[in-house]
Amino acid sequence: MNYKGSKELCLALKKNIYKLNNHQRMQILLSVISEIPDSLSLIGQMGLIDPDRVRVLLAKGATGYMICQALLNMIEVKAPDSDELSLKVYGYVKPITPAELNNFIDLAVGRIQQQELEGYDLEEHHQEYELSLDEIETSMGL
Repeated sequence: MNYKGSKELCLALKKNIYKLNNHQRMQILLSVISEIPDSLSLIGQMGLIDPDRVRVLLAKGATGYMICQALLNMIEVKAPDSDELSLKVYGYVKPITPAELNNFIDLAVGRIQQQELEGYDLEEHHQEYELSLDEIETSMGL
């Protein structure tokens, strides 16, 4: 996806033009975030993962894509009749309200616009990601 497509998708999520529930909106948002070069700092800014934990994960070779995929598995609907989400990590439950979700979307749009203006190339980022993934697979003997 390119910056324009990412930004348009985030804005559509904000307006909820597809009439998605908040869990679906969060899943799509994390998928978009996983594709931007600065995804780890954005995740940290959102407060979904403790910044110290992010540093540990980075030291172990994790990428923004990997962390976003892990977050997808940790976020669930708080209750069947609720619009609120819960992030469950290591026994800790962090509620994510609809207002916070909209704030996360705003943060993502802002970061996407900033990177677009600074001239980051998403295609180049994906090629670097593919190379690092290949290196990890090679070092693991896969």
